[in-house]
Amino acid sequence: MITRESVRGIYPVEPLGEVVQFLDHKRRPVKQSERVEGLYPYFGANGQQGTIDDYIFDEPLVLVAEDGGHFDAPERGIAYQIEGKTWVNNHAHVLRPNSKIDIRFLTRVLENYDVRPFISGTTRAKLTKGQASRIEIPLPPLEEQRRIAAILDQADALRRLRRRALDRLNTLGQAIFHEMFGAFHDGFEGWPTQTLADVIVDAKIGAVRGSKDMSDEAPVPYLRMNSIGIDGSLRLSGLKRVEASDTELEIYSLRKGDFLFNTRNSRELVGKTAVVHQDFDGIYNNNILRCRFSKMRVNADFIDSFLRTRKGRSSLDNVKSGTTSVFAIYQKSLMTLLIPCPPMKKQQEFSKQLERLKAEEEATRISNEKAQCLFASLQHRAFRGSL
Repeated sequence: MITRESVRGIYPVEPLGEVVQFLDHKRRPVKQSERVEGLYPYFGANGQQGTIDDYIFDEPLVLVAEDGGHFDAPERGIAYQIEGKTWVNNHAHVLRPNSKIDIRFLTRVLENYDVRPFISGTTRAKLTKGQASRIEIPLPPLEEQRRIAAILDQADALRRLRRRALDRLNTLGQAIFHEMFGAFHDGFEGWPTQTLADVIVDAKIGAVRGSKDMSDEAPVPYLRMNSIGIDGSLRLSGLKRVEASDTELEIYSLRKGDFLFNTRNSRELVGKTAVVHQDFDGIYNNNILRCRFSKMRVNADFIDSFLRTRKGRSSLDNVKSGTTSVFAIYQKSLMTLLIPCPPMKKQQEFSKQLERLKAEEEATRISNEKAQCLFASLQHRAFRGSL
């Protein structure tokens, strides 16, 4: 993240309005229902939003989010470069750099800029043209700008490669599952079935704790539903902490091989699942159901992957209930789900392959984090003049 302080180094600083021309008067929004798909990219606050059959701009430009941008998380990006025949809606400022600044350098300065000091609006954050014009931009000589941009381009290419590798690994587990057991588009691929109740030997809803019970100083980590990723990842670090008795620790602790099911959330997120791959000396929240399966019938990795198939997701959709904002999958309904039961030896082989894959994912994740840190460090050094 780049701040006003981090650009105040050895280089002169000028407001953005002095180094670019705003072309906002040329942009035009088109409702999705009225947009005709075509050959030309249609851009908004956070990137391309589709295509359109006409264009407004035909030159290299920089777009900066006006509203709807990632202002509270600038590391996700609030600016990006476009070129060629394009159309831009009214949610992004359109900047044409003048002769003082290189376009790649400008993009690198703005892409992760913390613009919160320039934001207005209470219900919807907005970076007005007037406020955007005040953003401070460092101005080394043009040749130095190009050198800095080239270095950051190389570092960015490295972190993108790491991210793509991690994304591929994240999908590989499901691909292995499909190869071994089938895709489960509609049926159960000929495997025998049982209900979830038939294969579970223990199921327990977690312990209730309110926000007033949580602190960073309490002794026991408290796992909540936001630690279960939509992709099945499980974050066991950086958790809120609570008080818990020895009895609660015995009842609500997690051990390797446990299966976690998120029972209450939004309609899209309810039913998130994860498998515990290391013992956890803490307790878990009452929006999570912990399941332990019969070791003779199914294992957690197999069930987790099955519930990510189209058949699995459809089965979960059929037992969701709730209002517009909160949905639940009740334990009683969940237990009626039909589950395929291939031979246990085949399921165990899948788990072994998944374990090897998880080790590779962890190594790639660490490499990805290092690439992210390297890029952030280079950004700060570059714009302060110490690169």
